[in-house]
Amino acid sequence: IRLRSFPPQLFPGPLKRMSVTELDRALHKSVLKREATKEQAFREEQQRRDADVHLGFGATDMCKAELRKIIDSDKRMYYRTEELNDKLYIHYKGWKEIGGLECWTGLKAIHAECNAFDTIKGLHNCRNLRSLFLSENCIKRISGLDNCTQLWSLNLSNNFIERIEGLSKCTGLNTLTLAKNKIGFRGVEDLIELAGSSIATLDVQDNKIWDPDVLPEVFAQMEHLRVLYLKGNECGKNIPNYRKSITVYCEDLKYLDDRPVFPEDRRAADAFNRGGLEEERVERRLIKDENNDKHDKNMKAFQAMIDAARSEKRERDAMRGEDKYTDESDPVESVEQRMKKQIDKWKEENKDDLREDMRDYAERCVKSEREAKENAKNKSQENEMSDSEVPPPLENEPQTTAGDEKIDNRKLVYEDIWDAAPAAKTATEAKAVAAPAKFVPPPRRAAASAAASADADAAAPSSSSSRGGVAAAESVEQQRDAALKAAAEAGKAPAWYAKFAEIAGKTAAPSSTAAAGDAEAGGAAKDFIAAKTFTGSRPGMSFKTGPEGLGYYADGAAQPVPPPPAAAAERPGDGAELDEMD
Repeated sequence: IRLRSFPPQLFPGPLKRMSVTELDRALHKSVLKREATKEQAFREEQQRRDADVHLGFGATDMCKAELRKIIDSDKRMYYRTEELNDKLYIHYKGWKEIGGLECWTGLKAIHAECNAFDTIKGLHNCRNLRSLFLSENCIKRISGLDNCTQLWSLNLSNNFIERIEGLSKCTGLNTLTLAKNKIGFRGVEDLIELAGSSIATLDVQDNKIWDPDVLPEVFAQMEHLRVLYLKGNECGKNIPNYRKSITVYCEDLKYLDDRPVFPEDRRAADAFNRGGLEEERVERRLIKDENNDKHDKNMKAFQAMIDAARSEKRERDAMRGEDKYTDESDPVESVEQRMKKQIDKWKEENKDDLREDMRDYAERCVKSEREAKENAKNKSQENEMSDSEVPPPLENEPQTTAGDEKIDNRKLVYEDIWDAAPAAKTATEAKAVAAPAKFVPPPRRAAASAAASADADAAAPSSSSSRGGVAAAESVEQQRDAALKAAAEAGKAPAWYAKFAEIAGKTAAPSSTAAAGDAEAGGAAKDFIAAKTFTGSRPGMSFKTGPEGLGYYADGAAQPVPPPPAAAAERPGDGAELDEMD
């Protein structure tokens, strides 16, 4: 095999002929060398990345310089003088050793969760320490707490502790939390130091405790034990009648695992320990009867209290009925009255001190706002009244003075408006009623066109045309009046036409008299004043539609009356027409 096609680096030295086996070995050696080079480069890159991570997390050690940085980072929580600080938060720092606490002599609480501490040390100057939280670390042994004699609470959960020890000098320890560790592999020996201790709350759940003898030899020897968390251990299955047995052995236990230990539960557990299940049933019936008797006793006592209060009230009322004094006029003051009098006197003397400035200010503000709203409302009402058109006073409306109340005594009368023709008394009248003549009202369009023409002519009226129009209006009104009276006498018109004619005759007389007086005085008054709407009565003039259009005419004639209808009852619009005519 010729080797000229291979690179010279693969086969150093003079080229020579090689067998297939030698060639395979050379190629394999070259591949191994190349892979070793790649692996070394990968390891160097991994070390570099680990170094970068180490610089960001746990790169530093717990020392005075790092603690000074913590002090400077939160000046509200820490004093710059280390001895004055009573708490320290160093959780999630990634530190491996506890140190730099020589000057922190006033510490009472250290929060050092989630670090990498493997031993407890550096606390020899923290003699006032009360709470130490070292959960989620790498601690394998409890030590370094000999100088912490005032330690009250110790939390070492989520660590690698296998034995409870090093707590003999912590005589004031009250709460010990050792959940999720590795305690109990060697049975009772891992917990024997707890016997006779001052611990009242013990949390050893989710450990490796399997020996059932821990109940009589450890937990039963803890006189101050009140709360025990033991679930998550194998001993819970090995101890017969787990909850009842622990309740019996721990006489002062108040809380076990997930619920309290009530007095009834303790009595039932003692009965079960004495005589089994039957004795427990008897004890539970006895407990139920005692509870019922206690309830009945309380109800009777309550009823007796009510009866005593009622009898006292009856006696007090009877004595008060015979007494000549009342509660208000009694010269002898009771304790309540004396106290009330003293309180009122004190409030009167110290009213300046009791006054609330902010409350008074708020009340004044609210009062001013209400007054402003009322003034604005009154002003708006006055503006609306001034803007609205005031209706003209009626002729028969009672006059009132400014001080009197305006009372509207007018009455809307609908009588005889919709009545049919009056009953016929004779045969002639009966025929007239049976076959009434048709009523042809005056055309509305003609009246409207006449009013429009009157408005156009009112711009430049002439005296001659006005006199002619007045004479023509008088003749027309006389004819209509005569026709109305004839129709009323014949019984062809309803009763309201007769009443309308009577009212028209009454109102026409004074107006004609006033107009005649004005004409005799000098003839200065105008004969016609154009107006689109009725704006009030004018002396010597009447508002009507005449030759000049709609307006006021200076004549004594009666109001123009349309020809009488034949049957008003057949036309439902007569009432509206009458209103328009009025």
